[in-house]
Amino acid sequence: VFHRVVKADGSWTDWHEGVNLRTNVGINWQAEEMGGDTGFDDAGDNAERPLMVAITENTVSPGASNTSILAEETADGLSRITGTYSHTADQSSFTRTAAFQYTGGSTKTIAKAAMCTLSERTLATNSADSHFVVTALSPVAVLDSNDTVEIQWGIFY
Repeated sequence: VFHRVVKADGSWTDWHEGVNLRTNVGINWQAEEMGGDTGFDDAGDNAERPLMVAITENTVSPGASNTSILAEETADGLSRITGTYSHTADQSSFTRTAAFQYTGGSTKTIAKAAMCTLSERTLATNSADSHFVVTALSPVAVLDSNDTVEIQWGIFY
C-alpha cells in the first residue's frame, strides 16, 4: 500500500509505503474463490463452479500461455473430474485432490496434469478453458488396467 498527501496548493509529500495485512476473512475468501466449489462466475453471480483436474499422456513441457493440455484424456476412467477441495480456516493454502482409476486394457502413461475450470465456464479474458495450474509429472505415472493415479495440488498464497 502506498500513500501521499496532496495539498490544496498542488504540492504533495513523497509516496510512503505501508504493509498490507490480509485478514483471516480475506484468506478464507481467497481460498474459496480460487479453489472452492462455489464462488462468483463471470457474470458476477454466486454459482457452482468447481475446478476440474485433467490429465494427458502428452509430454510437451507446460507453458505459462497454455489454456489447455494437448490430448486430454477423455475415456477409460481418465476424464476430467472435480476431485476434492480442502481448506483449513485461516490458512493461506488449499488443496484439490483427484483420483483417476484407469479402466482401459493396455498400459497408459500419464505425463501431465492441469487444474482447470469446467468446460462451460471460462474467464472473461479467455475464450478457451482456463487452466489455473499445469504440471509435468516426474516421474510419469504408468498405469495398468484398474490402477489409480492420485493427483493432489497444494496451492499456497
